[in-house]
Amino acid sequence: MRVTAGRPGALLGALAMALHRLEGAGARARRAIRGLALAGRFAARGDNFTFDPDGVYTCETIEVGHNVDLGYRPILMAARARIRIGDNVMFGPEVTIRGGNHRIDQVGVPMIAVGKKPGDDSHDRGVTIGDDVWVGTRAVILHGVTIGRGAVIGAGAVVTRSVPPYAVAVGNPARVIRLRWSLETIQDHERQLYPSERRLTSAELAGLAELPVPEPRPAPVTKSLTSGLQAR
Repeated sequence: MRVTAGRPGALLGALAMALHRLEGAGARARRAIRGLALAGRFAARGDNFTFDPDGVYTCETIEVGHNVDLGYRPILMAARARIRIGDNVMFGPEVTIRGGNHRIDQVGVPMIAVGKKPGDDSHDRGVTIGDDVWVGTRAVILHGVTIGRGAVIGAGAVVTRSVPPYAVAVGNPARVIRLRWSLETIQDHERQLYPSERRLTSAELAGLAELPVPEPRPAPVTKSLTSGLQAR
């Protein structure tokens, strides 16, 4: 249906506004009720957990940490595998996480009819997202992927392989383009946020050593008052 908007009369405009407000109040009430009903179904959830009631969730297979915002209308689905999300994680709009997979290797059986044997973990792997991760708008994260602590997933990325801690991954399929910071800055960040037993180990830091780091930003050029006078 297409609507052509003209200039409504005062009475008609006031009536339309009242109906619009009534509809908005009903929608907010519906979302609040759905949110309360869904919140208790998650396998685990921490404090300060924000999610859109109009998203799609297989709640019983999803574990969420503290201070997590799942963004606008995400899709988080895993039939038997687990989706685990750490603390201090934020999603952009319409992120998709898909645990599990469909088998395509059986001859003589339609794919929709192929069953999974109990314990068939190779085709039913979950997804793990570490602490302090940002997942951009409409990114897709597929089964078997681990997103390391502090990583950034670019908008629209399709993540088919695990992403190291503090890495920035973009594209389809997603690839790591660099670290967020130098190793020294990462270590400083870790010291400020985590107790010693939770910080990245020497082996984990060594695994990041070959990844590119951001180029240092040049210091802003400022002209002294004396040089300004001389230029005149």
